[in-house]
Amino acid sequence: MHADSDRNARSCRTRRGNILIDLLLSLWIVTLFLPMIPTVVRFLSRQDWVMRSAQDQIQLQQLRRLLLGSGSIEVHDDQLTFDAEGQTRRLVQNGSWLLVHPGTWIFFDQVESVRFEQRQSQIWMHLTGERGEWEAIVGDVG
Repeated sequence: MHADSDRNARSCRTRRGNILIDLLLSLWIVTLFLPMIPTVVRFLSRQDWVMRSAQDQIQLQQLRRLLLGSGSIEVHDDQLTFDAEGQTRRLVQNGSWLLVHPGTWIFFDQVESVRFEQRQSQIWMHLTGERGEWEAIVGDVG
């Protein structure tokens, strides 16, 4: 009976020793990786910006293709009017979206304001959104 008691006491001390070693090892790993957290967060936010930028470029190309195949384009300050698929359509801001009426084509989201301008024979779009401001050529007049 005395031998069982000694074995249980040793087992308890060994478990406590293992728990202490596990705890110290965990703290060491956390302190090792803690300085890397800001770098990882910056990297992930950069990735998000790159993805949004790529999406904006894709949407811009789709808009250019639509306007390239359209008949006449009229430039107004806050909208474009053009012919597409046998119908007169308007590219306008609706809430936080830039979309085509009539229809369900949404080209940009998170739009705060949009302005169109004709510079010589080119149509420029100035877009302000949550991610900042940018300008791009969306098509040609005529």
